[in-house]
Amino acid sequence: MASKDLNDVLLPGRPLPADSLMIAKALEILSASPHGQQLVNFVEKKNIVIKIVRTPKAVSYLPEKKLVYIGFNRNNAISPSCFILMLAGILREAQQEAAGIEHPDLHAPLEKHKEISMAKHEDKVWYICTVATELNDQRAFTEYKFLDELRKMGHNEALDLYLLQERNG
Repeated sequence: MASKDLNDVLLPGRPLPADSLMIAKALEILSASPHGQQLVNFVEKKNIVIKIVRTPKAVSYLPEKKLVYIGFNRNNAISPSCFILMLAGILREAQQEAAGIEHPDLHAPLEKHKEISMAKHEDKVWYICTVATELNDQRAFTEYKFLDELRKMGHNEALDLYLLQERNG
């Protein structure tokens, strides 16, 4: 890992680094996880463009198959672990789209929208749980507290189910 990690460049009260540095460091950390490495490979292979935008609240968005946005309030920046997990989530969504798992046509029945949206969301959250667990298990990333961050992001139930399944094999 480089001399500065993402915690060094995303400290409260300090100016945020260039977006390119934040993205590069997050991808570097993701690459330490087998499932995160798959996302990094996907970014490189498909030339995915990652942009950071200013938004009142933390949000990620996939407007096009090869363009992802992560937004947050720069005056009250998100934690490095939240940024990394948000990036993993939106990249998983991009992978889904690239694999042909797209949202249905606007005129499709509501049930079809619900079915596909729920399946995509469940897959994304499960993938984030996998990445968070893989990173959390590594000594180099203990201070990031990825599992605590997942809980702060509202994924308590999903994380509990994931960890239960991992324990039970």
